[in-house]
Amino acid sequence: MKKIISAIIILSASLWAISNEHCNIPLNPSGSCEQAGYICNLGFNVYGENSIMYFHLGADSSCSTLLTSDNLKTYKSKLDSSYSDYPKFFLIENEEKMGPLSLTLAGSLAMLAVNNAIPVDIIYQKVGDIEFGGIKLLSISLINH
Repeated sequence: MKKIISAIIILSASLWAISNEHCNIPLNPSGSCEQAGYICNLGFNVYGENSIMYFHLGADSSCSTLLTSDNLKTYKSKLDSSYSDYPKFFLIENEEKMGPLSLTLAGSLAMLAVNNAIPVDIIYQKVGDIEFGGIKLLSISLINH
């Protein structure tokens, strides 16, 4: 009986986490959304003129379930007309007033969250239709648990 109740609680928490995206919140930037989860598939591209940080959000720290977006869809590529099921969030240096310090601080916070299995709350905004660079990270903060 305890196993069944535990499974139900875990499933309920996972379902809640999958649909916790909130958009057009007063005081947040216009057209932005906010979502909480765990950073998954964190990557950095430091080749070229602009350094880039990117990641997905997951329902748990093991990243077994990635979170989806009902509001901000991007295409998988220029040649593919299908949408990506899992939004990829980007912070690109020298784009929209994001400097190297922004990238360094957000990257440090993201790595801290990944290494210590700490959930984050992010604010983001769609700036393009293609998955690579299409959803811009505006804010990232740790959630105390």
